[in-house]
Amino acid sequence: MNRLFNILGVASAIIVSILLIQRLAGGGVAPTPEVFQGRTSLEDAITEASKSDKVVFAFATADWCGPCQQMKRTLLVEPSIVAQINRDFLPVYVNVDKDNAAAARLAAFSIPTTVILKDGKQVARMEGLIPHDAYAQWLTAAYEQARSATPFVERASDEFLKNIEKIVKSAEQPATAPAEPPK
Repeated sequence: MNRLFNILGVASAIIVSILLIQRLAGGGVAPTPEVFQGRTSLEDAITEASKSDKVVFAFATADWCGPCQQMKRTLLVEPSIVAQINRDFLPVYVNVDKDNAAAARLAAFSIPTTVILKDGKQVARMEGLIPHDAYAQWLTAAYEQARSATPFVERASDEFLKNIEKIVKSAEQPATAPAEPPK
């Protein structure tokens, strides 16, 4: 029995030590960045953005996601990124474990995920943690895309779409009966 208590004591000490080291090293759950403070739900942000001709910046995260916590401690509190988000977007914070509907709407299966929405539709998407300069450039490009005359990303080339249209039109035309051979 004493041996069991010794093993449990050592295991508890190891767990506490790991948690303490993680906390001291900046681990654990990072606070929600200030840029998201006082913001509403994804649906409310989409509604507000459509009324004000704004673009939604949605950040999907989870408390257990290490790269998400790193992003919250670095990129999303960096003054130039915060200024860019505040200037160009209506930011919304989505904890995928607490807001399943928003996570599903964003198709946030891999996190961290940043999604830019115009009129409630995806314009651009970035998954994972990337360096500051690349993220800033991506934000600029995403904003410009959202403000363009054709903001929505098409996954197929124009040539492919033309070919599909031809196939659909030919399938819609009634089949003609083969000509009868002359008698």
